[in-house]
Amino acid sequence: MTDIIVKIMVEVLGILALATKEIKQGLAKKYLKKLAGRTDIEDALGRLDKLTHDEALMATAQVLKISHNIESQVTRVDGKVTAVDSKVKLIIEDGKEAKTTANEARIVMQQTANAVDQVKRSRSSSCSGSQMRQDLRRWLSPPDPSINHNIARSTHHSGTASWFFEGSTFNEWKSSGSLLWVHGKPGSGKSILCSTIVQDIEVMCEAGLANMAYFYFDFRDTAKQNRHNLLLSLLIQLSARSDPRCDILFSTFSTHDSGARQPSDDILFQCLKGMVSLPNENPVYIVVDALDECPNTSGMPTPREQVLDLLNELIGLSLSNLHICVTSRPETDIRSALEPLTSLRVSLHDQIGQKKDIINYVSSVVRSDTKMRRWREEDKKLVVETLAERADGM
Repeated sequence: MTDIIVKIMVEVLGILALATKEIKQGLAKKYLKKLAGRTDIEDALGRLDKLTHDEALMATAQVLKISHNIESQVTRVDGKVTAVDSKVKLIIEDGKEAKTTANEARIVMQQTANAVDQVKRSRSSSCSGSQMRQDLRRWLSPPDPSINHNIARSTHHSGTASWFFEGSTFNEWKSSGSLLWVHGKPGSGKSILCSTIVQDIEVMCEAGLANMAYFYFDFRDTAKQNRHNLLLSLLIQLSARSDPRCDILFSTFSTHDSGARQPSDDILFQCLKGMVSLPNENPVYIVVDALDECPNTSGMPTPREQVLDLLNELIGLSLSNLHICVTSRPETDIRSALEPLTSLRVSLHDQIGQKKDIINYVSSVVRSDTKMRRWREEDKKLVVETLAERADGM
């Protein structure tokens, strides 16, 4: 591709040189009459036309072959475009008779410049293949939230939380950029619900209608208890299915000596901010589970305070295409931070649908367990009613 572009430059410069020579010799009119019959110009134009055609054929294939040094190549080609453009300006200044030829040359130059711009933009193709994304993942090495997600999915009882997904609160959150806070006491099924929310949004992602990242805080895993690793995970996930968003992360990778240095939290946040603020991209859904399992006992600020600050900054962007869902226990500090940010709140232990889910689950266990299903029907009913009544949303 570079060779073809350079050859185009050479041919155009040749044509411009012939035109310049004629003009300086005061033979502009004669030149214009003879232009169509000049063998050398016809040959040059023919070669230029063929090269331009070859360039178009190779443009798509070239996208797959851009390497990390594309910026320097583009700079050199861009310099050639600038030099030729300057030559065109000189032609226009030297003689009005050459205006037509110069304009034609300018058109060719514009086409070439467009091709160069395309090559510039195609540096995003570094993210079109799997290798660059693998390099970015190795560089940041985020914790894997899919482990927690799969565990939650494995304990999900069919039909659970259908009331939640049919309700107006969830659907309002999906359709408008906002924060949804789901809270409940321990054992109320927050993580199970979170995993189901992720599954619901995943359908949109597979249809090419959304971009999603999720994270599960976990008191059993120290790698899943701080803002830094939350940011790393979100960035890798958002860049996984979007080349423009991957571009942003790749730019950060490049400015950190191609991954030789690690980015600060501030840099990571700016990267995330850039991803969620991209125009003409699919909406972004961020789902964060068990925020209360992020420690709030040490540090100034504490890890949990840092995450709450991050959420506050993201919501403060007021982006219509950014949707954030957080689940947690109704801890005082979390309530104080999140309640002012949204009116979309769901308290699981206050929901009638939650109580029905508990009844359905207990009934299913009682009737499927090999020992319990031999009980008398009145005993089964007693167990279901007693557990459902005293479960208190858990």
